Amino acid sequence: MGDWQDAETRVERALQLCEMQQWSEALGEIDAALAINPNDPDWHAQRGQLLDQMERHEEAVEAYAKALELAPDAHEVAAALAIDLIRLGRYQEAVERFAEIARRHPDFEPAYCNRIAAFTRMGDHERAEEMFYLAQQVSDQCPNCFHHIAESLACRGLHDQAVYCWQRALELDPDYPGARQRIADAYRAQGRLDEARDYLLAALRRSPGDTETLGELGDLLIELGDLPGAAAKFRMIADLDPESVRAHVMLGLLAAQSDRPDEAVSHFETALALDECYPGLRSHLGEVELRRGNHYIALQHLKQAVDDAPNDCLARMGLGNCLLELGRQKEAAGHFEHVLRRRPDLVSAHHNLAVCRFRDGDYERGIAHCLDALAIEPDNVLVLHKLALAYLRSGRWRDAQRMRDRAFALRPDHPAISSLPKHMLLATLRRLLARAGRRLRALVV
Repeated sequence: MGDWQDAETRVERALQLCEMQQWSEALGEIDAALAINPNDPDWHAQRGQLLDQMERHEEAVEAYAKALELAPDAHEVAAALAIDLIRLGRYQEAVERFAEIARRHPDFEPAYCNRIAAFTRMGDHERAEEMFYLAQQVSDQCPNCFHHIAESLACRGLHDQAVYCWQRALELDPDYPGARQRIADAYRAQGRLDEARDYLLAALRRSPGDTETLGELGDLLIELGDLPGAAAKFRMIADLDPESVRAHVMLGLLAAQSDRPDEAVSHFETALALDECYPGLRSHLGEVELRRGNHYIALQHLKQAVDDAPNDCLARMGLGNCLLELGRQKEAAGHFEHVLRRRPDLVSAHHNLAVCRFRDGDYERGIAHCLDALAIEPDNVLVLHKLALAYLRSGRWRDAQRMRDRAFALRPDHPAISSLPKHMLLATLRRLLARAGRRLRALVV
C-alpha cells in the first residue's frame, strides 16, 4: 500500500511542479510514479503533456500511444497524439487518426479542426476547406478553425480572405497567439506596409517583450525606409536578449548602410563572439573592413566566408573585390567567374570581371563583359563609364563618344560620368600629339 501511496504523492508533486513550469523535475516525478504503477493511462497521458511542453514530441507520441493501449476510447488523448503527428510532419497518419476519432465521436470538433491544419500542410486546400465547413457545423465559435483556414488561404495568396479569418479568430479570442503577426504578414505580402506596421505595434502592446515580433517590426521598418526606427527595435532586442546574434547582425548592417563602419564592425564582432558560424556574418564583416581600408583583415574574413560557403555569391563577390583592391586581379577574376557560372545575370560580376580584364590590358574581353552587362541592364552608368574608357584606350573613338552620350543622358551629375569629358580631352590631346609626332618624324626622314 505504501508504494501505491508514494506513486500518488509523486503525481501530485508533478502537478505542483508543472504549475511552476519546472517541466524536467515534474517529468522525473511522473516517471517515478509510473515505475511503481505502469498501468495508469492518465499518468501516461500526463507524461505526454509534459514531453510536449519540453518539445520532445516524438517521445510524447509514444507516451500517448501507451495511454491509448490502456484506455482505447480516450479521444482527447488520441487527439493530442494526432496533433503531435502534425508537428512531426506525419500528416497522413494524423488525418487517419482524426478520422477515426470523428467516427467514434462525431461531435468532437477538434477532430475536424485539426485536419484543416494537416491538409493545409499537405497542400490539399480543397479538403482543408471541406474540413473547415464540417467543423463549423459542429461549432462556429472555434478560433483555431479560423486560424487554420486562414493559413490555407494565405498559402494560396488569398490574403484578404486570410486576414478576415484571422480577424474572426481575434474576435473569438482577443489574445489568439500570433494572429496579429500573421495579419501583418498578409498585409506585407500585399504591399500594405503601414497596415502591417499597425498590427505589429498592436501585437507588441499586448506583449512588449516579444523579441520575435520586435524583429519582424524592425524588418518592416527597414522596408519602409525608417532605418533609425528599425535600429531602435533591434537595440531593444539586444537589451532584452544580449545573446541575440541576429539583433547585433542587423544593427551592424544598419550602421554600415548609414556609413558608420566603426559601429558596424563593433556589432559584427559581438555577433561573431556569440556565433562564429552565423550565416553571412564573416562576409558582412569583411565588406565593412574593406570599406575601412583594412584590406588584409577583410581578406581573412572573406576567405573564411568562402571556405564556409563556397557557393555564396555575396561572399565570393566580396573576396573578389578585396583581391581587386590588393591588385591581385587574376585571383579576383576567378571568383567573379565562379559567381557568373551560378548567376549569369549578375551585372556587378560582369562589371568587376571587366575591370580585371582592363587592368590586365585585355580590352576586348573586358569590353565583351561590359556589353554582356548592358544587355542585362542597359542603363547602368558605371558600366557605360567603363565601356567609354575602354573604347578610348583601344582607339575606338566614335564608340567611346556614343557610350559617353548615353551615360550623360542618364546621369549627367554622376561623378564618374562628369569626369568623362576630361578623359575624352586627354585622349584627344594624346591623339593630336601622336599625330604631330608622326609628322615630325616624317619631316626628319
